[in-house]
Amino acid sequence: MSSRPKIAIIGAGMSGLSAAHVLAPHYDVRVLDKSRGIGGRMSTRYAGLYEFDHGAQYFTVKGAEFRKVIEEAIAANAAAPWTGRALYLKSGDYVQDIGGKRYVGTPRMNSLPKFLAQNLNITLGGRVSAIQLMDHQWTLGFETGETQSGFDAVICTAPPAQAEHILPASFSDMQSVKSAKLQACFALMIALPEAQDFGWDSLRLDEGPIAWMAVNSAKPNRNADVSCLVIHAQAMWSEQHQEVDRDWVQSQLIEAARQICQIDLHGAAHIALHRWLYASVESGPAKDCLFDPKLKLAACGDWCLGGRVEGAWRSGQAAGAKILSALT
Repeated sequence: MSSRPKIAIIGAGMSGLSAAHVLAPHYDVRVLDKSRGIGGRMSTRYAGLYEFDHGAQYFTVKGAEFRKVIEEAIAANAAAPWTGRALYLKSGDYVQDIGGKRYVGTPRMNSLPKFLAQNLNITLGGRVSAIQLMDHQWTLGFETGETQSGFDAVICTAPPAQAEHILPASFSDMQSVKSAKLQACFALMIALPEAQDFGWDSLRLDEGPIAWMAVNSAKPNRNADVSCLVIHAQAMWSEQHQEVDRDWVQSQLIEAARQICQIDLHGAAHIALHRWLYASVESGPAKDCLFDPKLKLAACGDWCLGGRVEGAWRSGQAAGAKILSALT
């Protein structure tokens, strides 16, 4: 049994993995996630020969510390630059979609979080529903009724609407958690058995129900013999229709995509729709993380810094540093 302080990190997405890297060299760190796999929205959906990065499509790198992480991932073949043809359909005209240099996980998006998860203590398939302070230590309660106790500090990386129910009311920054809002996003996945050239590898749109389309199979180290389309709906459209019949949502997105691609998509080899309930950040605290030094409790995630993969990583780094300082 370890005599080192024990820390629970709720969530094995980018922010949770980032925080774990700060703390694991010093403490007994346990990362827990409700899903069957790690990575959060940096995830990949599989359907036979077809694969779809149906969450985060790519990421950019700005800070020197995050750049070092990505350079290490590239050296390990877990990430690569994506130099695909990026266009923007703006006011009816196709223009270059400008922005920072794009990167993706390879050979799929979840390869990057898997690379970061190496040597970490991660438990999957259990949803933490609440935490409680008992005898100066934290006890985690699970949906199943089970508990785990003896934690000296906790970091919660759940989206704010979920974190609000996990964190105790006494958390000093609870109002920031309650006021943060994330928007939904429908992700449509369409597989075509042969490679198709649409004239673009990614396409951003400024009107209609679709915000983004990408040929996932055009990313580095993917199967280029097929065409795997990932289509993200506009945030406002997704919010307005998130409780509408899914078949209707799917049909609307397929028809909009058909008009763009100019080919029949209804008879595709594979079609699937996924709803990300918490995707883009509408409003957040604009802090790197939320921290209660008295309770040794932190909340973090991309929603703290306005979204993006690097934002999630930076938020996790900040939360880990806060906990490290509090326990030192």
